[in-house]
Amino acid sequence: MAALILLSVSFAPVPPSMVVVIDAGHGGADPGNLGTKRYRTTEKEVTLDVALLLRKYISERFPDVKIVMTRDGDEFPSLKKRVAIANETQADLFISIHCDAFDNPQARGSSTFVMGMHKSEESLRVAMKENASIYQEDDYETRYAGFNPDDPDTYIALALKQSVYLNQSLELGSLIQNQFADRVGRKDRGVKQAGYYVISFTNMPSVLVELGFLTNPEEEDFLNSEYGKELMASALLRAFRTYKEKHHPGPVTPAPAPQSAPETHIESVALSNDSPLPTPTYRIQILASQDPLSTDDSRLSDAGPVVEYIRNGLYKYAVGLFDSSVEASLHKSKIQQNGFPDAFVVKFEGTTWEEQGVKPLRKN
Repeated sequence: MAALILLSVSFAPVPPSMVVVIDAGHGGADPGNLGTKRYRTTEKEVTLDVALLLRKYISERFPDVKIVMTRDGDEFPSLKKRVAIANETQADLFISIHCDAFDNPQARGSSTFVMGMHKSEESLRVAMKENASIYQEDDYETRYAGFNPDDPDTYIALALKQSVYLNQSLELGSLIQNQFADRVGRKDRGVKQAGYYVISFTNMPSVLVELGFLTNPEEEDFLNSEYGKELMASALLRAFRTYKEKHHPGPVTPAPAPQSAPETHIESVALSNDSPLPTPTYRIQILASQDPLSTDDSRLSDAGPVVEYIRNGLYKYAVGLFDSSVEASLHKSKIQQNGFPDAFVVKFEGTTWEEQGVKPLRKN
């Protein structure tokens, strides 16, 4: 009788194209900066929400990226621990997310910091304030021997620490600020250099982002809203995407052969709310807005027939109508190439358009 030989074949896992550490500032007993007396938004809540959204957006669009969080709940990793997480995972990029505060309630805008000697009084002020989280830790005098967050001379000693990563850090910082200003409409406070602990001791390109001022009532409203958090996380995603495409392009997925792709199926805008339809159905979302758009909006000029729906308090706009997520995904790349690079597939359930909350885009 012939012997049956079983061969065990193992395949080495494909390494990620890059490792990204996302750091939600503060947490646990350290609330960070506080908002106005109306509802006292805490920095730790805003930073965690935006960090989790950024993780979601990156993982959905770049499955080749490994994402490591310094925290994904209401805990307080020490500043030293956050740095250790980044260094021990040999991360390629470190993004720390924060919110600013100031005595003047009119102070507003977003800024991004990279490691370097403080170039201005403001940079030193912000760095000292964020580094003061050290005092929340037990035995901080032993843990951070030689590092005094209140001593300006401490920051001079760090000036050359990240010089090898400075250019890429500045590049990412510029991409982030451009997105905040051009796509979200935030005041651009620029890319600055300062001696933050968490970006001073990481061994990779690192940025620390100040989303806005919680002490400004308007900015507090914006950063406390789901809409504001989504927009800021989306801006960070777009900046990350540009940076990744240049420095860590990853594997290239070949496009499907033209003959295998089904014809585009775009529905007419003449819908009836009680029209029966299969469930679930899929569309490609192209835009989201706090305020409703009209058919003459320039952003929709090349989109074709568009439908509107409301989710999470936002007006959202989508094209196409597909019976399967696979079919929708095939056409997503085409939509992205037509001027909507952040388009993604959305699932709808319900037996009528009315149940799905979908209607044709209004005319003025």
